[in-house]
Amino acid sequence: MTKSISLIASLLLCVSASLTSAADADTPVVSVVNVQADNPNAYVDLVSKNPQVFSSLGAQAGGTCMTLSGHRYPGQAFAWSIFENASAAFKGAQQFATRPRSEELNAVSSVVSTEFYAILKPFTLPSGFERRYQIVVNDVAGYIVAATALEKVMQENGHKVEVGIFAPLGNGHQKANMLDVRIFAVTPEVAGMMVNDFLQQAPWAMEPYAKMLATIESLELDTFESCAQHYTAD
Repeated sequence: MTKSISLIASLLLCVSASLTSAADADTPVVSVVNVQADNPNAYVDLVSKNPQVFSSLGAQAGGTCMTLSGHRYPGQAFAWSIFENASAAFKGAQQFATRPRSEELNAVSSVVSTEFYAILKPFTLPSGFERRYQIVVNDVAGYIVAATALEKVMQENGHKVEVGIFAPLGNGHQKANMLDVRIFAVTPEVAGMMVNDFLQQAPWAMEPYAKMLATIESLELDTFESCAQHYTAD
């Protein structure tokens, strides 16, 4: 797992440079395949035992998520793959679209849709228990600054969490200035302690939280997900 975290960190930390000088670094892109599964656990188990589904597409890392609450449809789950840049992600997606799906995967799931997400704010925590938002903002850069400041005070007050911020690409009909935001908490207990502090309006959280809320126009999606990484490139 240490090797896995180190690779993800090295991929994502380059985003900080890309925000100031796009010509100096690539922005990693996540490719997502949304599926519907009668038994999401069986789908996750099958993917975890076949990491070649990620390596064959040229991904740097890959894994799965099961939606625990806020489902858009029954049996919601997805596989995610991180690529070093958009070119690699698009090439991998084209290969996936033209390749026959295995009988084993077809037996436990069906593809609902595919999506891309550019990573705008880096994160280093491994996949685990995650809260996901899709929001429309009035200031993308301002939201990233405010969310980063809130992340800092959460960590300073004992919460081992990180915020990942993504820009949807090729996701079908969507609103302008929509962001996909993930709170990486690793375990349900850590996520619960953080939520409790906000419900109790902890004084340390109110000012940075208010600054972040000021950039948000609407909340479009709110889910909890159980995620895991199954593949890391050598």
